[in-house]
Order: sequence, then C-alpha cells, then structure tokens
Amino acid sequence: MAEKDYEWLPHLEDCIPNEGKGYSLSMYSIALEAWRRGITVKFYNNTPKKSQIRYSLSYQGKEYFFTVSRGSIVPREAVKICINKQLTKEYLMEAGVPTPAGTEFTGDSTEEEILKYAQSLGYPLVIKPSNGTGGHGVIANIKNEAEFKSALDYVRNDLKYSNVIVEKFSIGVDHRVFVIDGKVIGAFRRIPANVVGDGVNNIKYLLRLKNKERNKNPSLNGLPITIDKEVHNTLKQNGYTLETVPEKGKRVFLKTKNNVSSGGDSTDATEELSEEVKEIAVNAAKAIPGLVQCGIDMVINNEKNTGEILEINSRPAIRNHLFPMVGKARDIPKAIVDYYFPQSEKIKTTVNYYFDFDVVADNFRRRFTEEFLIPPMPTENVQAKKLLITGDLLNSKFDTWILRQARKLKVDGHLKHIENEKVSIVVAGKSEAVANFENIINEKIPSKFKIKNISLEEWKKPIKYGFEIVNSGSKVKKIPTSKKYWDLKEQLEEIKRERDFYKQEVNKIENSTSWKITSPIRMAGSIIKSKK
Repeated sequence: MAEKDYEWLPHLEDCIPNEGKGYSLSMYSIALEAWRRGITVKFYNNTPKKSQIRYSLSYQGKEYFFTVSRGSIVPREAVKICINKQLTKEYLMEAGVPTPAGTEFTGDSTEEEILKYAQSLGYPLVIKPSNGTGGHGVIANIKNEAEFKSALDYVRNDLKYSNVIVEKFSIGVDHRVFVIDGKVIGAFRRIPANVVGDGVNNIKYLLRLKNKERNKNPSLNGLPITIDKEVHNTLKQNGYTLETVPEKGKRVFLKTKNNVSSGGDSTDATEELSEEVKEIAVNAAKAIPGLVQCGIDMVINNEKNTGEILEINSRPAIRNHLFPMVGKARDIPKAIVDYYFPQSEKIKTTVNYYFDFDVVADNFRRRFTEEFLIPPMPTENVQAKKLLITGDLLNSKFDTWILRQARKLKVDGHLKHIENEKVSIVVAGKSEAVANFENIINEKIPSKFKIKNISLEEWKKPIKYGFEIVNSGSKVKKIPTSKKYWDLKEQLEEIKRERDFYKQEVNKIENSTSWKITSPIRMAGSIIKSKK
C-alpha cells in the first residue's frame, strides 16, 4: 500500500489505547464520541473476557445499553432474525429485496442431499455456517463438485458447523454498507486476503510484511492473516505455494472470503454507491421489523447498477469505516450518537482528550469490579503543555516524584524518557493546575536530580485522561491521577480485601467441629421456620 492512501478522522488519530484497538475499536469509538459530548459512559462485564464487555450511554434522563455498535432501541426480535441467516433470507425475499437463491441444511442432512441441491442450483456456489460470525467458515466461488465436497467437509467436519447454507455465488464486488435511520452512512469494498509480489520475496515473507502493516492500523491491530487450510488450498488451486516468488505487481489471493477480520482489504466506497444501490441497502434494513441500524453485506454489480444482500448484522463492527486501508474514513460513531441523543453536541475544548480503556479492561480482567463508570471529561478552562527536561533523570525516584506532583494537582498527561538525560513531560488540565505544575518543575525539583535545562512549549496532540509513565526503565507503572480513578481503585482493593477475609472466616466456621455437630439442629430449625 502506498504512503497515505487513506484519510482517517483527525479526532480519532492517536486517540486509540491498546485495549481499544482491533475488535474493541467499534465499542470504544462510540463510547469516546459520547464521552466527548458529556454523555455518561459506563462499562459492564462479569467475566474476565474483554469480548464480553457491554456499555451504556445516559444523558438527560435517557439511558441506552449497547453491544458493539448496536443500541437497545433495536428490538430482540430483529436481533434473532439477523442471527439466523436462513430466516434473514426469507424476510428479504418476502420484501422483494434481491438476495441469492439458496437454502439451509441441518446436521441431519446427508452429503448426498446437499450435493444434489448444489447441482440443481449450478456452480459457482457459496457454503457458509447458518450461525457463523466474522466470515468464519464462509467458502465462496466454489466452481465444481470436487471443490464443493472439499469445502463442505471443511465447514462441517473441520470447523464443526453442522448447519450450513448453500447458495448461488453473486457476481460483483463485495461491500459492507452501514445503515441507520433509513440512511446509508458509510460503505467499503472488501477483497480477500492477498499479497502483492515484488519479484524478490516469496509469498510467506510478503505475508509477514503485510501483517506488520496491518498491525499499524488501529482497526486491524492484533488481527493478522493466518496461514490455515484455506490458505494452502487457495494457493494450490492457483498453482502456488508459500515458497512461490510472485512477479512484481502480481496480486496473489490467499483466501476466498472477503471478510476484513479474516485478512481482507478495505477500501472506502461510500461516494461510489448509486442511489439505486443505496435504496436496496435501506430496503434490506426495513425488511427486518425494528432494525433501525445495521451492517449489510452486499455484492454490487456496477455494470447492472444493482446488488444482492448476502447477510445483515444487527451489531456490526464499524472499525473499518473509521480506519480503512484505502480511502476516506466515515464518522459512524457520530451518526450513532446523533440518532440516540439528538440533543447532544461535542464539548468545545482546546484539549483533545480521550479516556484510558486499558484501565477498564484491566479491572475487568482482574475481576476488581463488574461495572466501571468513566469520570467526566475535563471541559472548562483547560490547556496542555510540554516540558523538556535534561539532567540526571534516568531512575525510578524521579518518575515517582513527578507522579506524586501530578496526582496532587490532578493533572493529566505523561512522562516519557527520550534519551539518557532527557525527559518529555506532557501535562494537561485546568489552567491554574498546569501553571502550578510548571512552577513546581521550575522551582521545586529536588537538587539530587541535577537538572541542567527546562524548556516549555504548547501541546496540540491528543491527551489521555490520567497520568502515566510511557517508557520508563524502572518498575513504575502507569497510574491514573484523577481523584475519581484513585478513589475507585482504593475502593476496589478494599472490597477485594474484605471479600477474601470473609471467605476465609466462612471456611474456618464450616470446617470447624462445632459447625458439623450442630448441622442437624440448624436443618431442623430451618424446617420449623418454613412451616410457620
């Protein structure tokens, strides 16, 4: 991919913490948009899995609960229909919305029955799980019976999907289209995982290079193209192996499905969609009762100016609209928050704040809490500055001293060791607090740190809420300095200590001789009480 083939949203660049990248980006970007409008954001999770995190947005007496990008306005019935791909197809056909001919086969269906139906439809075909997600198990453009048997065996036996759908392969270009409130907000083209030859390196090495590029994209971070059976089969069908060196400029496809999370490329195509194609997408959403927002997988035939709906997702990932590999980003989070909270507006502030989702995920992972309320964004009279300090600073005592000052003044920002004797400190907060921090740095740094020089400049880049040590060689870890963060952390630790204490006490009592001896008496007493 050429340098800067994309145009990302300025208010999101450099604003995505590590835990907010990849699959979590859809959720984080919507929560961030809401938080920057003064909307209350609360996360929920009763398991250590980050994938189970849910969240709520509340504003002016209204609260909505979200899963990924789907808010609670979407009714359960619509969700159930979208989960069942065959049922979705039936609703689309009833509404007269174009969708490929096909049908579902359960685990009771024999291979012979499925093969007979495939022959009646005619190749090329698609096999996909009835309840799969993220493109998992979708095998497209199956050209003959041998390929079909191999694909069927892979999906049903290797991937363990007993219920599958067999349908006609749609001719055209695969797209993901986002619809909300009867309007198309964004669309991007998807092509299967691939590498482009340079005439020097083999496919395996080119894949390694591409995965490095994918990892730099917040949307694709942690989602590499994996070498699996499908990759080997796809290469074999085209006369390649992982050791093949493709000629310069030759695009070699590695998989058949287009899903971006499975390795596909995303290119924004919002402005390319004709009004007729947009109408098909909108009508597809309307075909499912109550589905006010969704992601639609459709194949668009540009020559015929039409399209066919493959699937509808009630909680689509929106991350590839925000960070496309090629093209212009589309602000889906804004459209979603606008729909749910039409009266809200972004707070005007000179500091581009974002909150630390790493802290949220870490607390859930450690099971410190099942709920996490994000403190409000600093709004009034805030500013940000950067201090460059040189001196004897490469030790944990200096880092700890700076953290103490930041916590005392309740300022945000970070400390970063640039060189052996140079430190960059970015600080943001109320103007008075920032001024006091400057004064402490200029006049009250302990002499043992042997400061040589201090310079000051304005800071225009994003600021993470809280204060952290970015790359210290010491054992000092990142510590949020907001009083609310500190209070919450202390409360959680106290609750954990109390829980462990009482658990130990209960175990002592239950294992004691007196408790075992009196068990019949307690049981008799409970029976008497129940009869009263």
